[in-house]
Amino acid sequence: MWRIERCTSPGGAIFIRRIMELRNLKTLQLLEEIAKDKPISQRELSHSLQISLGLVNSFIKRLVKKGYCKVTTIPKRRVKYLLTASGAMEKTRLTYEYISMSYQHFKSATQKVQRLYLRLQNEGHTRVVFYGAGELAEIALHAKSGTKIQLVDVIDPERKGEKFSHFTVKENSYLNKTEFDIILITAAHRHDAIMNEISSIGVPLEKIRFF
Repeated sequence: MWRIERCTSPGGAIFIRRIMELRNLKTLQLLEEIAKDKPISQRELSHSLQISLGLVNSFIKRLVKKGYCKVTTIPKRRVKYLLTASGAMEKTRLTYEYISMSYQHFKSATQKVQRLYLRLQNEGHTRVVFYGAGELAEIALHAKSGTKIQLVDVIDPERKGEKFSHFTVKENSYLNKTEFDIILITAAHRHDAIMNEISSIGVPLEKIRFF
């Protein structure tokens, strides 16, 4: 399991909180897999949860020790994990905690974008292009309500042709065909590569803002 050292700095406290959030999320995912009540190997759980086989084993030992699940042998030398009543209660608690945490992150991100939109309006920039059509773009779209910001296009080479709101997602070459004031980077990753892609098209850096 993760070992958490004592840390009093603000940055360290944030790191510890994120480690604990990740641990709780993986515990919830594991309990959800066990709740399906079907035989599953630790290797399959490792693949499903995207964590190492050793970490899966440590998680299961912890769940058994706490009484959240039981291990029983079934034919063909396989094992089956059974969710206990206390394990079901823990799954419900972690689900509520995850929903609450997700809502707080969503609320905080929405407020952050709304402050950015207010600054853009004060600068006279209202025509915005989203670069990235994932979850951050969904939040940015939600935050637009009640502002003068106008979304004029959505760019995402990896998702071109897909629908985002009433837009068809386009590749970055369309930036030369769209009239806009600001490109808002709503992609969660590849920021350096995206900056290079946008710069190569000739878009000035002052027209780029980050989520």
